[in-house]
Amino acid sequence: MMPQTHGMNIMYRSENMTVKANHERIVRLEDDVSEIQERLTNLEMKHIDLMARLDVIVKGVKVIIAIVGASLGVDLGIEGGMI
Repeated sequence: MMPQTHGMNIMYRSENMTVKANHERIVRLEDDVSEIQERLTNLEMKHIDLMARLDVIVKGVKVIIAIVGASLGVDLGIEGGMI
């Protein structure tokens, strides 16, 4: 009969593991956590950079729309307005 795992990965768990095996497992897990932290930091920096670029693009598009709207308003004689 299989032990109740509650969805946990028990591939590396065993009551028969030695102290050395447990220590090696802990070191591997700590290395994995460090790598994941580095990746997360890298993704956060890329996200911030991308959001800043998108903000600049959106502001540029707003300026272009304002210029086009103003020029159409002047050319067509429309009073008051922007599109």
